[in-house]
Amino acid sequence: MKLKLGIIGSVDTVNKIKSVAEKQQEELEVLVYPYKHKYETVDILKKNQGKVDVLLFSGQVPYFIAKREGVIMKPAVYIPRTGTSVYRVFWQMRNEGIDYTKVSFDTIDENAIYEVINELEVSVKHLYVKPFSQDIDNDELFNFHYNLWSNDKINIAVTCVSAVYERLKEKNVPVVKLFPTTSLIREYVNKAIYKGDVEKIKATQIAVQIVKIKNKSSNMSSQYEFLKLKNKLEEGLIPYTQENFGSIFPFGRDEYLIFSTRGAISDQWKSFKINKFLNDSLQLELAFGIGFGNTVHEAEANARIALGYAINEEENCCYIVDEKGKLSGPIKENDDFSLSYELAVTSKEIKQIAEKVKLSPSYISKIKCILKKTGKNQMSAEELARYLGISVRSGRRILKQITDAGYGNIIAMKSVASLGRPRQIYEILL
Repeated sequence: MKLKLGIIGSVDTVNKIKSVAEKQQEELEVLVYPYKHKYETVDILKKNQGKVDVLLFSGQVPYFIAKREGVIMKPAVYIPRTGTSVYRVFWQMRNEGIDYTKVSFDTIDENAIYEVINELEVSVKHLYVKPFSQDIDNDELFNFHYNLWSNDKINIAVTCVSAVYERLKEKNVPVVKLFPTTSLIREYVNKAIYKGDVEKIKATQIAVQIVKIKNKSSNMSSQYEFLKLKNKLEEGLIPYTQENFGSIFPFGRDEYLIFSTRGAISDQWKSFKINKFLNDSLQLELAFGIGFGNTVHEAEANARIALGYAINEEENCCYIVDEKGKLSGPIKENDDFSLSYELAVTSKEIKQIAEKVKLSPSYISKIKCILKKTGKNQMSAEELARYLGISVRSGRRILKQITDAGYGNIIAMKSVASLGRPRQIYEILL
């Protein structure tokens, strides 16, 4: 079966990428999703992502818009504007007799431009660069080039953005569009194929899911009620297992083992979808552990590790451990805040920090994951405790250890009520 490649970007660049990708028609089915404005990227993904196996973005602008909005659900790569693309644009300007001694570039790394300038030994007297930023907009890019040209600081503008190119042309500003070269496109089409193939292989991995009843009854007078509740639970677990092409087996008095594949169950756990199969009146406290592996033994071992974390949560939730030992969770209903971090940390940097802070490397990895997930590095002990699922007292202790080790500072005091001591706000520098 051919890999379905979805190409997203501006019309002109998408068509160029399509012409290159279609030469690998024995491996690929190419689907193109061009936009007129970069912010259409999110809607395009929401409507069409399910039709493809892997995504190829025409550049970093649409890719980072999609990443920032959290809508990328498939393997994805983007084509950078470096190397041969920069060589090509200088070659084009020279062939067309354009004076590029005063030139401006946007959304590209300045070092990549200087590398080409030095390699080709071209004479550029004044170079102005507007580097890529995730929150940069087309108006800002247009004004950058237009103001330089209006003040006679440049002879030519080079842009990676089609909309900016068109606006500059309308204002009669000399401008060149920086396209990815054929060789660069081919390189990233092959990277997309590799990512898609890896994901397909992962989807066939064995998945073992353990469902455990936490509040099992122990006295004989409630045995019948307990059995009735178990029957209700099984009424939900059986259709859930069928939908995921799995097999279910009771294990002891309080557990069920479900065997399936990673590809079959992954989507169910992006938003705790198993709840739709369970009776709302079910009065059982449940813990879910999912393990992925290349063998049944490895998958079940990982599921047991994941289950151990889920059991310690007060609410019904799921944890997942993959074949690389990465833990994800807690995954709860109506709560999209879950973390993914390595249980066995190999990073030397994290190990060094852990040794200084006197916390385990996995705990440091978890805190770093919280900072990345929340997008901030300033929080109180109460906030950190909530994210870590620990007491506020433990949160204060951890923040003190981080601060004492030189990886944090108290930056403010926040008063939350007329009585009681104000909360300290920490800046965490892990």
